[in-house]
Amino acid sequence: MATDPLVEVAFELYALPPASFTAERNARAKAAKADDPALAKRIAALRKASAPAWIVGQLVRHRAEKVGQVLELGAELRDAQQDLDAATLTQLTKDRRALTSALAREGGELAAAQEVNAPPAVLDEVSQTLQAAMADADAAAAVTSGRLIRALEVVGFDPVDLTDAVAGPAPDGSAAPAPQVDELASRRARRAAERAVRDAEKALERATRASDEARRATAQHTRVRDEANKRLAELRREIEAAERAGAQAEEALAEDAKSAEDAAAAEADARDALEKARAALDA
Repeated sequence: MATDPLVEVAFELYALPPASFTAERNARAKAAKADDPALAKRIAALRKASAPAWIVGQLVRHRAEKVGQVLELGAELRDAQQDLDAATLTQLTKDRRALTSALAREGGELAAAQEVNAPPAVLDEVSQTLQAAMADADAAAAVTSGRLIRALEVVGFDPVDLTDAVAGPAPDGSAAPAPQVDELASRRARRAAERAVRDAEKALERATRASDEARRATAQHTRVRDEANKRLAELRREIEAAERAGAQAEEALAEDAKSAEDAAAAEADARDALEKARAALDA
């Protein structure tokens, strides 16, 4: 499909300092009028970019690698968002703001180099625009088109409003540094592997705690068993001693019984003798 000729013209015009835009736009429209009146009319209708949008365009042209890294990170975060918990998302949002703010400051330096004023409020809008590009693939395509004419903003989870945000035809997204399918698959596999590692670490932690508890329980039960066996051995010795004492007592009782029987017989004999002696005395 042929490229709209306005795209190239607009890209060149929005690369110029804002102060030079209007005069150059009018000159380009006048030059195109003879050969392509329709294109000339479209060129003349191009609106001057706002300061934040122009700075974003400078970043796209002069810090393309960093912008690409930021937008690629945004694509990765969008893809991973469903796998992240609230705390992680909150931290990533803070990191994203810090990253885009730093890049916005570089945009301010580029503006200063061309004697274009970039107060903090403008740089805040640059940062917001970069955050919008990280959060929305269509916004990323608008930013990387180099034809952005107004700042962008993220509102909740809604798609970024791109109405009248890009000069000329809407970008088809081909310029946006979107990760390839194999890259996304690789990242998904890496996140799955990271989750598996985290799950394995947690499982190991639980297993280690259970193992420690089992070892402590085993040690405690071993002590109880050893104490019980020791006491049982003592009781067995006491039982054996008692059994020996009982056997000895049985033997003594048998001897005592025989002695008592002998004593009873002797007593009976003595009584008989006494009675006989008394009878003899009486006689």
